[in-house]
Amino acid sequence: MNTKSTALGLSLLLIAVLMTSILVAYIHQNERLNTIVEKGRSYSLVHPVFAESMATTPTFLDEEAGISLYVNIGRSIDLAVAKTVFRALEKETTDYIVGSVNVSLSENEDVHCFVHKEGWIVTYYGKGEPLSKIVDWNLWSQSTSKLTKNKLQVGLEKMTYILGVPPSSLSVSYYHFQYPNANKCMIILETLVGKGEDSFNVTIPNDLTVYERSWSHYAECTSGYWGADFHSYFKIDGNTIESISDRRDSVTERGTLIVAQLIQGAAHIVSVSSDFSESDLFLYGVCIGLVYQEP
Repeated sequence: MNTKSTALGLSLLLIAVLMTSILVAYIHQNERLNTIVEKGRSYSLVHPVFAESMATTPTFLDEEAGISLYVNIGRSIDLAVAKTVFRALEKETTDYIVGSVNVSLSENEDVHCFVHKEGWIVTYYGKGEPLSKIVDWNLWSQSTSKLTKNKLQVGLEKMTYILGVPPSSLSVSYYHFQYPNANKCMIILETLVGKGEDSFNVTIPNDLTVYERSWSHYAECTSGYWGADFHSYFKIDGNTIESISDRRDSVTERGTLIVAQLIQGAAHIVSVSSDFSESDLFLYGVCIGLVYQEP
């Protein structure tokens, strides 16, 4: 079955084509990007007003942070308690601490977490790390075909939980310190179960200023099959961007695209495919991440 949806005007024009029953990104026609439902996600980027509320401004965030999620919990924070969440302490002052928070089995996936005694919490990945890194392919809900949350949310929730603050009570915001003029970012996902190909179409309007085009490619063996290397391909317009040939339980690769691979004003087909014969034992996924300024 195919599912198509579009965001027109100043928003990205997307048509998601669903070839399996799960994980499709689509947008209701004539709505803006922040109304994406199912597997598409759009986030507004809002500059945090640290300088207006804190005695000391963490300027190192401007120097080190990339994509970020932040909140003020509305009360002071005991830094000694907050520090217990960290896998590793990276920086400590009398006013704030910075450390890494475990959000995956791999330390390479840890999010950085800034905590200020005046109530601010920021989870982030560093400058130069792609937006697509926030996607954890294990955070799907296959029963609802939705991405339940991203890794920045997981890190923030771990911190607020130890501080006794329900995450559902907080109004969080996103910001990209590397691209201060960006006001939106988007994650678009598609998956494939077994042999074949799934794809979505994407057109980026010419009136957007695009700062980053990133991707993530995923392959997972769902039942411990070790008979042979499985194969998965991530393509744009039929051109292979990245392939996975492996026999581990799961593999995630990610990177960035050059402008020529995802040109504005042109319709592109983004696909994930596999020709591995043991088709029912594997799950594959691909996502595109965009950071941009919308007029």
